[in-house]
Amino acid sequence: MNQPNGQSHFQVVCKVPTDYGVTFTKYKSSKTGLTVVLADIEAPLVNGYFTLATESFDDFGCPHTLEHLVFLGSEQYPYKGVLDSLANRAIAQGTNAWTDVDHTCYTIATAGSQGFLNLLPVYVDHILYPTLTDSGYYTEVHHVNGKGEDAGVVYCEMQGCQNTGDDRIHLRMKRIMYPNNCGYRSETGGLMERLRELSVEKIRGYHQNYYRSDNLCLIITGKVDEQELMDALAPVEANILSKGPLPPMDRPWFQTGNFPSLTANVEETVLFPDEDESMGTVLIAWNGPSCHDFLTLHAIEVLNTYLTDSPVSVLQKEFVEIEVPLCTDVEFHVSDHLRTTLVFTATSVPMEDIEDMPGRFFTTLQQLVDTNDIDMERMATVIDKELQKVLNTVETDAHDTAAAICIYDFLYGDESGKDLQKSVKDHEYLEELAKYTADDWLALLKTHYLSAPHITLLGKPSASFADQLMEEEQQRVEQQRQDLGPAKLEQLQTDLESAMTKNAMEMPDDILENFTIPAVSTINFINVISARNNGPVETDNPVQLHVNRDNASHIPMFIQYDHVRSRFVKISAHVSASTIPSNLLPYTRLFLKAIFSLPMDRNGVTLSYEDVVKGLGEDTLEYHASLGTTSGFRELAVFTIKAKESKYEKAVEWLRDILWNTQFTPERLKVVASQILNDVPSAKRDGNSMVHECLRAFQFDAKKSANVARNVLFQSVFLQDVLQQLENNPAKVIADMDAYRQALCDPANLRLHVIGNIFNLPNPRSAFKHFDVTDVKALTPITFAHDTLSPKGAEPGQVCYVASMPSIENSYAVHSVKCPKEYNHPDMAPLLVTIELLDAMEGYFWKLIRGKGLAYSSYLEANPESGLLSFTIYQSPDSFKAFEQAKIVIDQLVSKEMSIEGTALDGAKSAVIYSLVAKENTMSRAALQSFVNQVLRQVPVSYNRDLLTAIQATTKDDLHRILETYFVNLFQPSTSNVMVVSSPSKVTEIQEGFNGCGFNMKAITLNQVTIDGLIDAP
Repeated sequence: MNQPNGQSHFQVVCKVPTDYGVTFTKYKSSKTGLTVVLADIEAPLVNGYFTLATESFDDFGCPHTLEHLVFLGSEQYPYKGVLDSLANRAIAQGTNAWTDVDHTCYTIATAGSQGFLNLLPVYVDHILYPTLTDSGYYTEVHHVNGKGEDAGVVYCEMQGCQNTGDDRIHLRMKRIMYPNNCGYRSETGGLMERLRELSVEKIRGYHQNYYRSDNLCLIITGKVDEQELMDALAPVEANILSKGPLPPMDRPWFQTGNFPSLTANVEETVLFPDEDESMGTVLIAWNGPSCHDFLTLHAIEVLNTYLTDSPVSVLQKEFVEIEVPLCTDVEFHVSDHLRTTLVFTATSVPMEDIEDMPGRFFTTLQQLVDTNDIDMERMATVIDKELQKVLNTVETDAHDTAAAICIYDFLYGDESGKDLQKSVKDHEYLEELAKYTADDWLALLKTHYLSAPHITLLGKPSASFADQLMEEEQQRVEQQRQDLGPAKLEQLQTDLESAMTKNAMEMPDDILENFTIPAVSTINFINVISARNNGPVETDNPVQLHVNRDNASHIPMFIQYDHVRSRFVKISAHVSASTIPSNLLPYTRLFLKAIFSLPMDRNGVTLSYEDVVKGLGEDTLEYHASLGTTSGFRELAVFTIKAKESKYEKAVEWLRDILWNTQFTPERLKVVASQILNDVPSAKRDGNSMVHECLRAFQFDAKKSANVARNVLFQSVFLQDVLQQLENNPAKVIADMDAYRQALCDPANLRLHVIGNIFNLPNPRSAFKHFDVTDVKALTPITFAHDTLSPKGAEPGQVCYVASMPSIENSYAVHSVKCPKEYNHPDMAPLLVTIELLDAMEGYFWKLIRGKGLAYSSYLEANPESGLLSFTIYQSPDSFKAFEQAKIVIDQLVSKEMSIEGTALDGAKSAVIYSLVAKENTMSRAALQSFVNQVLRQVPVSYNRDLLTAIQATTKDDLHRILETYFVNLFQPSTSNVMVVSSPSKVTEIQEGFNGCGFNMKAITLNQVTIDGLIDAP
């Protein structure tokens, strides 16, 4: 091993370069056993993934509960929230963590490395030496409140997911697949019934066993100086060594993770609660190879992609792309365990077909073997695309990709680093797979999917099971109240208040004041150079000059070119939907989902939809159609194609043909409409999605808005009618779709965006010469969300509903009021800072809503495009109580009964700065922000940088003005729209709570929300 410069105990285990430009350096301390892996990535952000191997053999949820408690204070910093408060000052947006079945990972992302290195010793102290207090456990994990109800942040989180279909099916799979002595079978999040029995002593014991320096790997991605890293780790090492030697420890998972194989097939039915019993899920699982068998795992991944990746893949053609779909999606997943598990899932399977679905699946695969049916030409395309995906992922998601590689190596790799070296040889493995014959692929299929024993689970929705669960929970809570009695309930409420008081112990001012906020000048922003088609001739912009040289053709279109370092080129057409007649807007979802899988007329030759999909697969890396961008603008239809640079002109040709030359046929429209229709029941089981869809339906005008007209709540009735017309009068639907396209794809609606290394494109302009576009006098103005508001959205205070959802066990809420609708409005910067102050980790809402167990989380968003400020309450036992607490916070801040500390203001500013940098943290995101700012928002390209200046100038007086101007309105019935969805058992209580505050809340069902407004219940 080599030793870095200086007096560090760390030695270099290995240095691993890769074909895609990321170099991994693995270090290990000779004194403490601490492992560090540095992944060198050129980016403005530095990310940390601090990982421990965690193994659990029960369902008490010790790994998950411990993950929450770590953030409540440490030995050197024994104050709840100090870590997140310091993180905000490090130009981050708080911290986060996740618990997987085999590891727990604590994360941080900072703009630049200085804040990251400053925070590193504090973070490690929290991980290795947390306080784990009784009071922290009481509020964060589980308690019974004064009303006899179970609560706590972790309990609330698990309440929100334990009985969902996916969770119930996957837990049952684990119970069958893995033996009793294997941690892979446990519910590491904690089952509610076990959380009610858990104790802080058990968690402390778990921490002692697993949270040790020799079981901790600090994974760091980004640009960090090695010597500065070693200097930052020096106090960490010293503190660990001061604790004395650790007892011996067996490496987790190596004793139990290599479990016996299934010996026989198992088939079971798993019920999950839902009032809509029309669609279920099929899951099939097999034992997979060792995680060290890299070539076989790559082969399985390629085979899985070949079977499922597009409308012409084997399983999609058989089950999805048919007139009466047997499901709406098929996918494989391979677990990242010591011994892998292979899982196939078919979603939204009609209940009348669910029993036959597994048999048809295996018959389809067997037919491939019997007929020697592997399309080797398409398989070659799949392998080539997998190679491209590796390179693309490094450009678009380098930090998480590098972290996943390092986490695997830490959990299961050889400590010498040899498995890390093997794990990054993707190109080598894929080149080997390119030599496989059809017989090789069929042998792989037989070995892993046809000959191996498997588990089959049929996930079935059940209204009676939903009623049963609700009744059992109500009886349990009522019995709990009776058993406790009035005196004990009063004592429990006192205990809760006492715990919250203890958790709120004041942090000394000097801890934050002495933590220096890095200068914004230390952040390395990604440089994007923009050019325009028909742009200025006299310029010193090298990209513009390159575009101007390609002047052989007249191209009468708006095109913006954004130059970044990339191996790929991404072409997007942003098309205004404002000219579509209102009666055609409900076709939006069908149009966008169908457009890339239709027959096509190309130069007088008709291509079948199969040929179109196959051609797109050969010439592009990815393609999709959607509404809007990651920055909003949902009244734009966006058609995107990404390809290798060498395929630029082909990609442009495909975009032209997709927009104007595809052909709508009854057969394809039936297939796609049925797919959408079958997905509706699944979509209506998601509480957070439904509360936003409901409020959107009330606040925006479906006659003006493509985004609202495609609302999933409206699609069921509309698409049933479309399918009926496709049977009886298909010409009417085809005419409507053609009229939709003609209105949408008018050249005046079109704004094109090209992202990539523009210098590598010899014909950046003339590639578009075959677009049959005449000169456009003026582009259609951009439609902003505020242009499509309904009267109730334009003047909030007229919407107040609670909808019952039997598929959830808690509640979700959204509150909406007016805010500025200009991006350059002087209130925007202080508004963003106020939002961060309130709902950042350890902000006022975080501490007094999540900290009291009133919701898993809450968050605010100011949207100048719509001119609306929204407050969302996520996974709450009773969203009214969370709302009530939020009102107390705002009232006390406005009256100055609760003060705004200067350190909190500084931290909020830093966190907002981080969020702006994070929007530009990759080449493609930086290029997109350039287009969004200049073209869509119509602000200068420097908008985000200018906003940084305004944010840094924000004062406490600004915040108080913002609170009075906007936030007070959230809690007034006359100025705020309110939408809540809730489990049926809580509807009446929530309704009474709001009505007691002057609101006029009405109880409704989701089925009452229609495109024509609210209808009476049947």
